Amino acid sequence: MRIGIVGYGNLGRSLELASEKSSDAELVGIFTARDPDEVKSLGSSVYPLSEIYEYENKIDVLCLCHGSSQALPQIAPRLAEHFNTVDTYDNHKEAEGHKARMKERSKSGNHTSIVSIGWDPGFLSLIRLYAQSFFPNPSVNTFWGRGVSQGHSEALKRIDGVKRAIQYTVPREDALTLAGLVCHPLSNTDRHRRVCYIVAENGKEDLITNEVLKMENYFSGYETELHFISDSDFDNLGRLPSHRGRIFALGSSGRYKEIKHSLYLDLELGSNPDFTASVMLAGARASWLLYNEKQYGAYSVFDIPPRYFLPLKCQNVNEYL
Repeated sequence: MRIGIVGYGNLGRSLELASEKSSDAELVGIFTARDPDEVKSLGSSVYPLSEIYEYENKIDVLCLCHGSSQALPQIAPRLAEHFNTVDTYDNHKEAEGHKARMKERSKSGNHTSIVSIGWDPGFLSLIRLYAQSFFPNPSVNTFWGRGVSQGHSEALKRIDGVKRAIQYTVPREDALTLAGLVCHPLSNTDRHRRVCYIVAENGKEDLITNEVLKMENYFSGYETELHFISDSDFDNLGRLPSHRGRIFALGSSGRYKEIKHSLYLDLELGSNPDFTASVMLAGARASWLLYNEKQYGAYSVFDIPPRYFLPLKCQNVNEYL
């Protein structure tokens, strides 16, 4: 399976490394909107994004490594008409709209797109679906963090006047306690708070604050802390690529719902981009297999037979039963 990488930030770099260690992925090259001479890859060829359409018959699946706030929604549909793709679009509330746009463009070009696949959305999405399906009278709550949200950090950087920014997603301790004790669904805004560190242009702090607090699907409605700091303080934050995801699933059965059932999953990621890259490669396999079956269009993790995620040489699923 020949893959290409579009975008070369933390995720693109992790994907390059993952492809080197994969038994079924050959990296054709990295495509960037920056000057290719300024992109220091781990050894792979780097090409200007403007030349990507010259590789239509040389790449089986494109892995799109742009942020979800602006870049990915703009570039992904255009590429989906010419390539099979996999992306990590992570705006949960807008994911269906993204899928619909990708479906239209993929079908028009007879290609296959896998959308919104990473550790969440993606891996944890499947766990939530299974819990909602199999638990009697289910209640499922997901918590993210503490960790750096790549998508939210990217959204901050897009605001006029922001020079550098990073956002930490932090679970609320009271919500964690409630989720573990009672069968009561909590909203995302009840479960988390957002902690932002921003290096701003002089005099633009108030404008940035207003833009952040009204940003739908990212910060609006959340308990949000904004810390405006200097470049040197930003360098000393000690940022790590780790992240964490926890799912509490509770259910009850019996005439009076007196019989309790519970599941607790704790996903600890030493490197968010490294794990996401591994999931993306699994999604690339699924895209390639579906394409070869002429199943064109866009698919989320819910639409794909689980065995399609396995390495291409390991499609026998019986050993996993």
